[in-house]
Amino acid sequence: MRKSASILFLAACAALLAGCGDEGKRSFSPVPFDSHDRCHLCGMVISHYEGPKAEVFIKGAENEAVKFCSGRDAFTYALQPENKRRLLAFFIHDMSATGWAKPDDAALIPADKAWYVYSPSFEGVMGPEPVAFSKKADAERFAAEKGGRVYGYDAVTLELLN
Repeated sequence: MRKSASILFLAACAALLAGCGDEGKRSFSPVPFDSHDRCHLCGMVISHYEGPKAEVFIKGAENEAVKFCSGRDAFTYALQPENKRRLLAFFIHDMSATGWAKPDDAALIPADKAWYVYSPSFEGVMGPEPVAFSKKADAERFAAEKGGRVYGYDAVTLELLN
């Protein structure tokens, strides 16, 4: 009887420990922007401006999206060393699936799955904008029409944006 109680205790401990350290495996979904949201970086009312928007989730604030008026501001925030190590999820408007003037929040995609067109001469609301596309062909077409180069997610760096 005592042996079975020990086994049950060990099994319960193992089950509890199995959940430890899984905070990075939590699934996140994008949160729609509303008319009162302000950019975390610059404080502007997000809905007042055209162009793709973005949001991130970070450790320590997992239950609330940190929202940005542009992909540029979101990358600038997410790539800071103190934020990069806490980054849990990053979503950005997909220009393969929505328009520039008023991006549809149904078109928010994981930023690490997107292709980006970046050119210092292509201006978004906060300066040169890394424009996200879920389809590489769309990114290539946009770059050919507007100028710029196509980059993968890992190639968008603070050095590139400065």
